[in-house]
Amino acid sequence: MATEVELKYLVYCDNAASKITALLKCKKLAFEQSTTHLSNCYFDTPELALRKQDMGLRVRESDTFIEQTIKTAGKVIGGLHQRPEYNVTIDKRFPELSLFPQKIWSTPQSIVNLQDQLIALFNTDFLRTKWLVTLSDDTKVEVVFDQGNITSKGQSVELLEIELELVLGDVSALFLLAELLFDVVEVRPGIKSKAARGYDLYHGTPLIEHQFSAFIPLKMADNIENSLSSGIDFSLQELQIVIDDYLQRPSLVYLAQINEALTILRHGFWLFKDYMSAETFQIKVELSYFIQLFSWINNAIYLQELTNKTGNYRKKLELSQQLIEQLKLEKRRLPSIDDVKKLLHSKRFNSLQLSLLKFLCLEQKQEQESNKGSDEDVSLLNYNSEMLHFADDALTTGLSELQTIMPEALSLTSEQYLEQSKLLNRCLLTGNWLGSLYDENECIAYRAPWLDLKRGISELQTLWIIQQQLQKLDQQPIKLVNWQDSKVDSLLHALDHSRQKALSISPYWQR
Repeated sequence: MATEVELKYLVYCDNAASKITALLKCKKLAFEQSTTHLSNCYFDTPELALRKQDMGLRVRESDTFIEQTIKTAGKVIGGLHQRPEYNVTIDKRFPELSLFPQKIWSTPQSIVNLQDQLIALFNTDFLRTKWLVTLSDDTKVEVVFDQGNITSKGQSVELLEIELELVLGDVSALFLLAELLFDVVEVRPGIKSKAARGYDLYHGTPLIEHQFSAFIPLKMADNIENSLSSGIDFSLQELQIVIDDYLQRPSLVYLAQINEALTILRHGFWLFKDYMSAETFQIKVELSYFIQLFSWINNAIYLQELTNKTGNYRKKLELSQQLIEQLKLEKRRLPSIDDVKKLLHSKRFNSLQLSLLKFLCLEQKQEQESNKGSDEDVSLLNYNSEMLHFADDALTTGLSELQTIMPEALSLTSEQYLEQSKLLNRCLLTGNWLGSLYDENECIAYRAPWLDLKRGISELQTLWIIQQQLQKLDQQPIKLVNWQDSKVDSLLHALDHSRQKALSISPYWQR
């Protein structure tokens, strides 16, 4: 058995192979290059028994060999794949499960049942260019570029990906080479294996429609440092999943989720700032940089709502054709889908994700070292108390700040609500990070009026855009101005009601 440790990237540019060769020569790195044509057929049962156990079975054929491989359950963090695999040379194009070690199966009988039901699901056919790169005497990395197709049921999708697999040495060598590759090829982390993409093609759609999670699944048994690591790991995966969703089906909804994932990641570095080294500060800076780059997304959503013929406000806006044209002009000034795609494949954005991955690997290594020789029962007791105390303090501090700037007894103006939305969002993000440590139903019920308040402020922002654009008109339609003023007054009343309800509910972490 071998455990693959590799970084996988999907390619978004032409001539990747020649660019990689030129890069290695330019950096004067020793390498051996080869090219092979590979054909792979993936097998499973009609009920996908292997897939349900997170196993992948294939038969690979080249000019010189036929090999069957099974990959068992592993882990993917930010494009870093770690999966145990078993390889057996065979003399036919159909797998024989009994040739794999018995220990990977639940019972001997299950092998017979699986074998009888195996069918071919999909194929991958590609030209593999491989560079075995020597970074030092004890460090070797295999860089692979695969170009071809995945086919199933007469359908086909293009396959363009780079893999960096650790052959010998420390995993940091993968990060070093990846950073060099970002200079010459446009890529993004590949969160799905060839097998996963093949299963998607076989089904016509992904097996599971991803739902953006409201809470980060932390464990009370973890200490504070491990909770940060778990939260960053989860949020990075959420980010990369929604990036994949956007690139398949571009929409402002997915873009907003990308920005939300970046914001949640940054909030983690802010929330746990006292438990991190100074070196991690640059990650927070980079997250802020991209959040700022995506700051136009909310305005784009508001403008889409205003200019959409079926939008809530379109009928009223038709009182002024000049206003509609002004809003459309503002919308055209926003970045295009191609602009966004280029950013998502840029060196700086890839470097940010790689920095998060390096942070996770370092935290994992430190955790393993600290666990050696520790008293597990005592540690668990301490972690429970430590994490709960940390969460209670963070949530209480946030609520206290909200109570100060949003007192229950007073009515607030539009300007006050818009100014205070930043603190409200930050407190809700703290709940995203820590809410899973408490009773889920109580947490959801408590957050409901606060989320209503957030949505109301978002609608207030839309009305503010209308007001700003009205002021640019040569002549403001009286009916439209009066409607806008009335709508704001009504919304402010609803916001006051949501705020008063939110402040009257007993906090779930104090019950």
